[in-house]
Amino acid sequence: MLRDRVTLVKPDGTAVENIKASVQPNMIFIHDEKLPLEEKDTLYRKLPNGLIEAYVVLDRGFHSAFQGIPGHYQAKVRKEGSINQQTYSSITNIYNANGPNARISIGGTDSSTNIIATSELFEQLRKVLQGIEEPTLRNHSTKVLNELETAKATSTFTAKYKEFIGILADHVSIVAPFIPALSQLLQ
Repeated sequence: MLRDRVTLVKPDGTAVENIKASVQPNMIFIHDEKLPLEEKDTLYRKLPNGLIEAYVVLDRGFHSAFQGIPGHYQAKVRKEGSINQQTYSSITNIYNANGPNARISIGGTDSSTNIIATSELFEQLRKVLQGIEEPTLRNHSTKVLNELETAKATSTFTAKYKEFIGILADHVSIVAPFIPALSQLLQ
């Protein structure tokens, strides 16, 4: 019954891979009752054609064990669309540390601050946006990103930041890793 394999990605970037599941159009069944599944998490399923479907959890739908039926999830989900392997890899490689200021903190608190060159930040965002399958959304979000970059250190930056995040509200998981760096530019 559970013939699909999915990857759970939490909003903080934590990932749990190779989860047995049954993916349906608006629901995903998972029999692992210890899985830390919550609303706003994203579940990814790789298709045979190489695309990866993304589903946002709307209601985790946990059901406790009852009369011989083990505890399980019947998660209500909203399909975000499909992304390519390159974009998926940038989301799930949470331990890929490279470049200046790279660091990993596992099981501890990292109170350091990374400063990323703004040109590099915007270039990385452009690459991620190219993974959006819908041409209209991809073009519009890239246009607003260019306007956001032009507006940095001006009084219009906050408005452009809000517009950029608003456009990608249904696809926020692809830009989530960049939000802290963009937020630093709000100061």
